[in-house]
Amino acid sequence: MNQKEWVEYFEAVNGRKPSMQEFQAAREKGDFVVNKLNTPAPVTVAPQPQVQLTNPAGYSQTVPRPNGSKFSFNRKTTIGLSIAGLVAVIGLVWFFFFPAGPSLDGVWICSTDQTPVVYNLNGKKKSVFDYYTIKKIIKGNEAKKELNEKLSSSVSSNLKTLVDVDKRFHLKTREVVIFETEDNVWYNLLQNNGTNVILDKYNFSTLDNTTNSEFRKYNVYINVKMPKVMVGKWKFDDIDNIFQISDHGTIKRVEDGENASDTAGFYNLEDLKLINEKNKDNGDSESKIKNQFEHVQKAIKKQGYTVNSPKEVYKQPYLSNYTVPVDGGKKFIVLDDDYNYLGKAEKVK
Repeated sequence: MNQKEWVEYFEAVNGRKPSMQEFQAAREKGDFVVNKLNTPAPVTVAPQPQVQLTNPAGYSQTVPRPNGSKFSFNRKTTIGLSIAGLVAVIGLVWFFFFPAGPSLDGVWICSTDQTPVVYNLNGKKKSVFDYYTIKKIIKGNEAKKELNEKLSSSVSSNLKTLVDVDKRFHLKTREVVIFETEDNVWYNLLQNNGTNVILDKYNFSTLDNTTNSEFRKYNVYINVKMPKVMVGKWKFDDIDNIFQISDHGTIKRVEDGENASDTAGFYNLEDLKLINEKNKDNGDSESKIKNQFEHVQKAIKKQGYTVNSPKEVYKQPYLSNYTVPVDGGKKFIVLDDDYNYLGKAEKVK
């Protein structure tokens, strides 16, 4: 692969641009083919016949330049220009070959009535849903080859290659990244429009019988940003337990430690528009979303607080409740789907 492809793979898996050290290490290992830059033609400097020096007594003395000598910089100047040139080349490489691209890290939502997929790829422990540890990451041509092998081995499907899948479901897959856990395999088909088709090893047997609308609703995901205001530890008014919401969309009781967690991917009412557009679903039209927001506004006002934008009203996939941060993010109020007050939580340290 070339430099640009390698960088895209790195960003897709790690959710960030590679560092200079990672780029250099990959280059030295031969992970990609280096695109050679054109070498500029040498610049010829016309020799000067004489240099005027002044001795301490103030007399001028003409010192002839030796025949055949060339104009040269001193050692410090040469080193300085070499460093400057290296920085310039690295800057050009960074600009042209490290473009921003979609990240697989974070919360992926396909539909409001389905559990989202959560990838945690930034830490030392890379995981799916926070509790399935990723054992292996496959990308590039190797990932496409493995996907094609998986498709071709499925006896219950006529879709035998990635090309067949793209054609059948009107996709434009630009890259494939595979995450292998102990009990499952997650195939990510990154699309040109920024969406991500997610399939696990159990989906292939039913692909052939899946309609385009079903596939779009249950297998095409969009990435939603976990709201920072919801991240932290929370104590509900009538519950003794403290709950912690992570920046990767998981929620757990603090006393359970690392052993128990659940998915808590939040999306706001503006995100709901994107989900509906992706699914071509008019169930939550823009006018209906506006109506929801107005009802939430009234309910929150009854509790002595204000909410100013649909972006400040959150929901969770497969739940009908509304969650609204108030008091500068120090608290949040929960309403049911009829906008009735259910409770309040306060952020704790």
